[in-house]
Amino acid sequence: MADTRVLFLEGGGEMGALMRSHDWSATPLGSPDTWPQSLRVTIRLMLNSQHPMFIWWGPELIQFYNDAYRQTMGPAMHPKALGARGRETWEDIWPIIGPQIELVMSGGGATWNVEQLVPINRDGEPENVWWTYGYSPIDLDGEIGGVLVVCNDVTEQHQRTEAYKNETLRIARQFEEAPGFIAMLSGPDHIFQSANAAYRRLVGLRDVVGKSVREAVPEAVDQGFVELLDKVYTTGQPFVGRRTLIRLQPDHDSPPEDHYLDFIYQAVHEPNGTISGIFVEGQDVTEHVLAEQRLELVNRELQHRVKNTLATVQAIATQTLRSVADDEVMKTLTQRIVALSRAHDALIQHNWTSADIVRIVESAIDNFGMRERFTVTGPSLELGPNATLSLAMILHELFTNAIKYGALSAETGWITLCWEIEGKSAGDELVLQWLEEGGPEVVRPEGGGGFGSKLVNMGLDGTGEVLQSYDPSGLRVEMRAPVAALLRS
Repeated sequence: MADTRVLFLEGGGEMGALMRSHDWSATPLGSPDTWPQSLRVTIRLMLNSQHPMFIWWGPELIQFYNDAYRQTMGPAMHPKALGARGRETWEDIWPIIGPQIELVMSGGGATWNVEQLVPINRDGEPENVWWTYGYSPIDLDGEIGGVLVVCNDVTEQHQRTEAYKNETLRIARQFEEAPGFIAMLSGPDHIFQSANAAYRRLVGLRDVVGKSVREAVPEAVDQGFVELLDKVYTTGQPFVGRRTLIRLQPDHDSPPEDHYLDFIYQAVHEPNGTISGIFVEGQDVTEHVLAEQRLELVNRELQHRVKNTLATVQAIATQTLRSVADDEVMKTLTQRIVALSRAHDALIQHNWTSADIVRIVESAIDNFGMRERFTVTGPSLELGPNATLSLAMILHELFTNAIKYGALSAETGWITLCWEIEGKSAGDELVLQWLEEGGPEVVRPEGGGGFGSKLVNMGLDGTGEVLQSYDPSGLRVEMRAPVAALLRS
């Protein structure tokens, strides 16, 4: 019977209109004016609700739903679900909802499900949808006439919750598997709230969570670490430790072991500004520190042997040159050996791989003790072993000549030693200048000079890119070399 005008079907938006126009006489329910009062009241309640609601009525579970529920349905379901039989409509998910409906219809009482996965075919394809819903019995003369469904599509909420859980698990895995040790301490007693695998390995796999630092790691107390924690907790100022020694006992039956740690104690602030705990993070650098100590020992031994070798060379040269009448020859040789030794000292500081140009220059100046007569400018630059030795020997020759014949031979003379890095299309280039002022008038040496001149003319990397100008006011020397070549040498 189409367009039946019955009061309880008035209003209700789209679904109210569809119910009024629906031919209910073609269903087991018959005309709406014959429907039982409990069904009428429930339909009226449903149509006027803004919350998704659904009704199954009678043994064949004939269906009603409101506009709010209609929004959860796709064209594959709506409007054909109105007045249809429940089992036929929801055949795909009947194994999920069928037993729950039967429970209510058989008098088993209402049901309630939170975030239940109930897939829905909205647009011709199954779609996973999570629902929070309740099935409640509708009375019919003391028996159960149907089921009222009050539901909510909580898929977005479920997905947000799952994403949060997954992110929490991911962070927890990262925390646990982090290569550095991490711990979170709470309160003024520094109670362990968490500690990752690296921290537990550091303290001998102890069960620390829930215990104070004093209880869990008692050996840390006398070594001042609890005092440091107290200070961070009180002041809020972080503490950073570098290569800090701590003695930890792996277990009760083992002697304490030395560990060197790089770490930070960082206060944890609450939104109101109060301090609630301390975040601990760091690295066990014991192997690195011990390796450096071993390398330093080897370097000291090597330095000792190099000095002994150079001393032996000097002794042999002294014996060989005993018959030479000119003492200046012996003095020059000795000074060159000393300069070579000082260059080796600079290389030892970096394990024989490089030396900073600033250190090489300062070492050369200190050797002659005339720092007040120098103006030195230039950036830091690491030089390889060959370039280090070349620069040290070149500076020695320039110093020696300046003392004998140049600016340093006069009380008013001074020297400007400067360098810079120039960028070129082929790569950066080091430009070093030696400029003498205030000395006697400069005269170009005859015959091309001796060994020292040849050494200077070879340049920083042995390629000979050297420009010498014998200006009357003072010697000018400019040396150029590719930075890449100086690093490799």
